[in-house]
Amino acid sequence: MTESPTDGHRGVSSLETIDVLLVDDNERWAAFTAEELERQEPSLRVELAFGANEALSALRETEHDCLVVDYRMPETNGIQLVERVRESRPELPVVLVTGEGSETVAARAIDAGVTDYLPKDPKIDQTPILAGKIRNAVERRALRRAIEDSEQRYRTVIEQSRDAIVILRDGLILFCNERFAEFTDSSVDDLVDTPFVEAFVHEADRERFRGIDREILTDGVHRVRLVTGDGTVAHCEYTGRELAYDGASATMLSIRDVTAKRLKEVRHRRERNLNRHLQRALVASRTREELEDAVVTELADQGYDLVWFGTVVDRTLQPRVVAGDRRYVDEVELSLERTEHECEPSVWAARTGTAQVISDLEALFPADWRELALERGFRAAIALPVGYEDVVYGVLTAYRSGPDSIDDAEREFLRDLAATVGYAIHHMDARKALTADHGVEARIELQDGAHYLSEIAAFAGVETSEPELVVHSTYSNGDGEVVQYVTLRGGSTERFRDVAADHPIVQDVVPVRRAEADSFQFTVDGPTPESTLAPFNARVRSTQVTADRAVLRIELPSRENLDALVERLEDRYGRVSVLSLVEREWADRDGTLAVDTSALTEKQAVALEAAYRHGYFEQPRRSSATDIANVLGVSHSTYLQHLRAAQQKVFEAFYCD
Repeated sequence: MTESPTDGHRGVSSLETIDVLLVDDNERWAAFTAEELERQEPSLRVELAFGANEALSALRETEHDCLVVDYRMPETNGIQLVERVRESRPELPVVLVTGEGSETVAARAIDAGVTDYLPKDPKIDQTPILAGKIRNAVERRALRRAIEDSEQRYRTVIEQSRDAIVILRDGLILFCNERFAEFTDSSVDDLVDTPFVEAFVHEADRERFRGIDREILTDGVHRVRLVTGDGTVAHCEYTGRELAYDGASATMLSIRDVTAKRLKEVRHRRERNLNRHLQRALVASRTREELEDAVVTELADQGYDLVWFGTVVDRTLQPRVVAGDRRYVDEVELSLERTEHECEPSVWAARTGTAQVISDLEALFPADWRELALERGFRAAIALPVGYEDVVYGVLTAYRSGPDSIDDAEREFLRDLAATVGYAIHHMDARKALTADHGVEARIELQDGAHYLSEIAAFAGVETSEPELVVHSTYSNGDGEVVQYVTLRGGSTERFRDVAADHPIVQDVVPVRRAEADSFQFTVDGPTPESTLAPFNARVRSTQVTADRAVLRIELPSRENLDALVERLEDRYGRVSVLSLVEREWADRDGTLAVDTSALTEKQAVALEAAYRHGYFEQPRRSSATDIANVLGVSHSTYLQHLRAAQQKVFEAFYCD
C-alpha cells in the first residue's frame, strides 16, 4: 500500500495502492478474479497463492494489506489458515470467500478474526462486491490505526505539554510559572489578577474558550490561539483540571505552544494534496507536454512564485513550460558555457546532474542572475535534474519569495517528485517509440571483443570455423539477471555450450533448438550492452557478435539521445563506432503490425518470449509449461500466471482501440 511508514511499522496514510494476497486452490478462478479485481479497482494489486502453505510463505516475504481466502482448500480450510495468520499478523484485514453459506461457517469465521465474509453466488458477478469489501476492510484498519495514533499523540501532549502553568479563578490569573511569564513577556508578579481571556486569548477564540465547561475541560486536549507579549499569535494546546487553591476551587491550565507543529501539519496537508493532484496528473497525462504542464502548474498553485521546466538544447537550457512570473525566465542568461560560480541554479543543476538548493539568495555573492531574481522578489530556489537512470530529460526549477522557505522535508518531497516525473517521461517516450511510424536506425560497433559473447566466441572457435552469434532479444528477469536469446552460426555446438557455461557472468545456458539453427537461452548475471540501452528507449533489433567485434542494430525514436547512448556504451565497453545512421519509416517495415507491449512487466515479457522460443505455441508443443517453468526457475503456477497476464495485455494492445 502506498503510504508513509511510522515508527518502523506500516501505517495507513494513503490507499492509492492496496496489495492483496488472494488464496484459492482453483487456479483458473483465482487468476480470473485477480484480473477482474484489478480492472474493477485500479488501486488493487493482487498476488495469487494456490494453497495454505504458499500463502504463509508469501505473507512472510511480502507485507500485504489484505488477505482474501477461500474457505474450501485441499490441505486445510480458510478459517484454519486465518487462525494461523492471526498468530503473526493480528491486524491484517481478512475477507473469507466461501460457497458454504451456513451460519456455523460464519460464526467460526468471526471467532477466527475474519474481517468480512462473502458467500459465493455463481449467478452474479461478485467482483465489485469483493473489491468493495477489500477496500472497506483496509479503510477500517486504517481508521483504527489513525485513532490509535491520535490517542497516543494526545496522551503525549498531556504528559509533556506542561510548558506553561496557569491557575485561574473567575477568569483571573491566581498563579503562573516562569514559562508562562516568558511566553507573555511579563513577570510572574505582574500577571497575578490579570484577566486571562481578555489579555491573552485571541479575540476570535474568546467565545469558544469561555463556552468550555468543567466537564469538557477535563476531557482531553483543546486548542486556542494566544497572543504573546510581542503581539505574535501562537497556536496552543491545553489541558485543564479542577483543583483546590488557597482553600477554594480553581482551574489549572497546562499550556503548550504548538505553533511549529501546527505549521508542520498545514505543510503536510498541503503536500498530501499536492501529491494527490500530481498523481492524478501523472495518470491523466497522455503526452510529455501535458505532464510537464500539469506538474509545473500544480506546484505554482501550491505556493511557488515561479516554476518552470527546461531542457538543454545547443548547450543552453531552454524553458519548455513556465508557471508564475515568467519575466525572470525570459531575461536570465541560461547558457551552460558560463563559469560555474556564475551559473543560475537551473543551469548548475543541468551541468552537474545534481539538485541545487539555495535557502537565501541574499547570502550569495553578486551575480547577474541573482540580481534579476531579487528584483522579482525571489529569495529561495531549488533546481532538480529530471531523468531516469543516467538519461536526463531536463531540469525542474522553483522559486519562492520567502528565505528558508524550502525545508528538508519539502526538498525530499520535490526530489521524489522529480524522480517520478523522470520515470513517467521515460515511460511516455517508450510508448511513443513503440508506436511511432518513423525514427532512426543505427548500427553501432563495440570493438576489441568488449561483448561477453565475443569472449565466448573467441574461446569456442577452432582453426577451421569461427562461430558467429546473433542476439535476438534481451530482458531483465527482475532478479538482477539478464535473459538473452542467442543463435549460433558456425562452429561446434558442444564446444560453444561448454565455453559459455564456464564464462564467469553466465549463470545458465539452455538449448532452444529450432530447425534452421542452434538457439540458446542465456541467463547472465549483470548488465549486457543490450540491457545498458534500455533507459534510452532504444530497441535493439539484433546484435551480431564475433570474436573481435559486436554490431548492435538499434532503433531510436529520434537522434536526440544518440550521443548520450554512445557515451554510455563507451564508458562501460571502451571504443565504440557508429557505422551507420539512417532515418527510417517504420510503417512499411516487413509488413508487420506493431503492438505496444510497454504494459508488460519484465517477468511477463520473459514468460511470453520463453513460451515462443521454446515452442509452447506450436502443434505439437515442443515444451510444456512445466518444462519452461523449470528452465526459468519458477513454479508452474507462477509461470502460467505471468504468461496469461502477458497474453491478455498483448491481446488488449492488439485488439482494443
